Amino acid sequence: MKKMVAIDLFCGAGGLTRGFLDAGVGVLAGIDFDQDAKKTYEYNNQVPYIQEDIRKITAKQIKMIFSQSKNSIKILAGCAPCQPFSNINKKEISTDFRRTLLDEFGRLVNGVKPHIVLMENVPGIAKKSPEVLQRFLNVLDKNGYKYDFKVLNAKNFGVPQNRNRFILVASKIKGFFPKLLEKSIDKIRTPRDCIAHLEPLSAGERSKQDSLHFSANMNEINLIRIKNTPKDGGSRMSWGNHVPKLECHKKTSGYQDAYSRIWWDKPAPTITTKFYQYCSGRHGHPEQDRALSLREGALLQTFPENYVFFGSIATIARQIGNAVPPLMNQEIVKTILHYPRQNLHT
Repeated sequence: MKKMVAIDLFCGAGGLTRGFLDAGVGVLAGIDFDQDAKKTYEYNNQVPYIQEDIRKITAKQIKMIFSQSKNSIKILAGCAPCQPFSNINKKEISTDFRRTLLDEFGRLVNGVKPHIVLMENVPGIAKKSPEVLQRFLNVLDKNGYKYDFKVLNAKNFGVPQNRNRFILVASKIKGFFPKLLEKSIDKIRTPRDCIAHLEPLSAGERSKQDSLHFSANMNEINLIRIKNTPKDGGSRMSWGNHVPKLECHKKTSGYQDAYSRIWWDKPAPTITTKFYQYCSGRHGHPEQDRALSLREGALLQTFPENYVFFGSIATIARQIGNAVPPLMNQEIVKTILHYPRQNLHT
């Protein structure tokens, strides 16, 4: 049976890589320019991290890395920065250089021609910038790839959060026509399944057993607000007149998730890079009067509980929030692994 190996572009802290490794696929390298994520990635995955701007990476370099594994099925994977295509981004995106980084992914696909391509992004890439996606598809068509793409919800792949992602799998392997499944599990996992066992914390407190189980401090006004927010999914819409409100919240009922709690038995909302801030979304603990801890965010993203993150509170939260949930990638990779590889003609 032929071995499968991958290179992870835009690897960040290693969510995609961790999913590959847990599925039994070797990862030869991760590539990203994020200095904060380098130590996190290498410490946990024992995979080299090439800290470089993707625009400076050449197809020759990628081929050299793949040459370390002879006679193997080669996967080029990555999640180009998705902020320009996100629905929560209301800024003008035409001048955001990050919207062109998928073109760099396409450039490397065109130059390397890996056997399999795995691409992940936000659903908005097909709506806000269809021309960017189409250029990538044109590269696949030009090089004879067969592919399938869908918007899939991470909750259907064992991740305890509602997280819709645009997933594309492409193959140059003769006879292998990728087919993405809508779900891989029968039972939806919830925050209760993943974080209920962690020790209780107060706002600003850090666990003595796990330094990542740390909840950001809260000022007096926000403590009043969260104490008046009903447990298990409550929102600011339940506050009485005695609870201090922002002026914008007095005039509108929009952004109701701000200052809200997640539920114990419903998938959490998408874990963003601001999940540690109670005020920035539905980021309150289901029953404790605080925001989610860094460890809780990582577990809701399905990083292993022993995964170590390095950096400041903000940079760690960014590493966690920007990651591809490892379990989602692991389950999607199983689709590829289940294809019989004994007699592949690549």
